Amino acid sequence: MQFMRRITPDFFMDSKRIPLNTTQGPRTAVLFGPKLMAEKLYNQSPAEDLTLAMMLVRPGNQFIDDPIKKDETLLTDGNYGSVRRVFVIAMDDASSNEEIQRWIIDRSPGAEVEEIAGADHMAMCSKPRELCDVLLRIAAKYA
Repeated sequence: MQFMRRITPDFFMDSKRIPLNTTQGPRTAVLFGPKLMAEKLYNQSPAEDLTLAMMLVRPGNQFIDDPIKKDETLLTDGNYGSVRRVFVIAMDDASSNEEIQRWIIDRSPGAEVEEIAGADHMAMCSKPRELCDVLLRIAAKYA
């Protein structure tokens, strides 16, 4: 919720809001537009990955009104706080710059940080080998 307050109104660019009827009541989904995907999500990724993503894009829930987010018993030191966390910063993420990514990390005390230079929001497309190396390092450390 705090993250959404940090986003400027023009962030979603050519995306569309779509009303959804769910079992929890009406919700709003977002369908990412091609301009947003090209400029903010896949800006360092190969063109064919962007093309495929635009063919496969589906509306997604923003989870802003999700009732589970209001359950304060879930985010306790004994629950969420007991799990080791490693955040991977995509250094060229045009959707969430380094400042925002570090702001999110600061709200998760004790989390480790890995960085991938040249990675956009879709690091698995823009820097797959580097992401794999980071994931293998993390897995080896906590195996």
